[in-house]
Amino acid sequence: MSEDILRISLITPTYNERENIPILAEEIFAVIAQYPEIDLELIVVDDNSPDGTGDLAEELKDRYPIQVVHREGKLGLGSAVMAGFAHSDRELLGVIDADLSHDPVVLPQLILGLRDHDLAIGSRYDPESKVEKWPWYRKVISQSGVFFARRLTGVQDPLAGYFFLHRRVIDKMVLTSPGYKILLEILVKGQYNRFMEVPFIFRNRQFSSSKLNWTEYYLFAKQLLLFWLFKKRFSGHSKSN
Repeated sequence: MSEDILRISLITPTYNERENIPILAEEIFAVIAQYPEIDLELIVVDDNSPDGTGDLAEELKDRYPIQVVHREGKLGLGSAVMAGFAHSDRELLGVIDADLSHDPVVLPQLILGLRDHDLAIGSRYDPESKVEKWPWYRKVISQSGVFFARRLTGVQDPLAGYFFLHRRVIDKMVLTSPGYKILLEILVKGQYNRFMEVPFIFRNRQFSSSKLNWTEYYLFAKQLLLFWLFKKRFSGHSKSN
């Protein structure tokens, strides 16, 4: 990719993130301000948060380049990401959690990495990464899912929620993941050749609780099975780093 301005839409799904969204926006744009070659807009996709997250995000538009997509209800993290992608008219796309767990300090490294890669992933499982105060049960669940998903993709953290890509990666596929691991579907079905993974500090959330529940875990298990079958069917199609 050329050294021109990188125009990117960064999607953040929200549900009851009123305390977090102003902090997230401030952190993101403070980091990006140091990189004039990056033109970033933040797209907040709010699932009708009872705490007024969507309305507060609208107020932030006076200070930052933000768009807000208001949805009628809690329709799932994966579908929120898809709604954000559809709302953007830019070639470069990214996803970041609104709960402040994804440290924006590595945003420039991830975005600039798209000059030479089709995908850039913030990895929790790089040797240089750090995960703050993760309960043991969540660690076990995450590592179990990653164990199986790695064998599908060859990626250290194929279940990351912090990732960036060229739109062409997903142009020829229909995203179907309603749950929280949309990256896995992209890695299995998308059109890409080169990816990179960047270590970062996975921070402890401050003002919100996890949105994961047994429904999300069931959807992930179902997703994993379907992708194993898909991969087996198209085993002749390989990807490389």
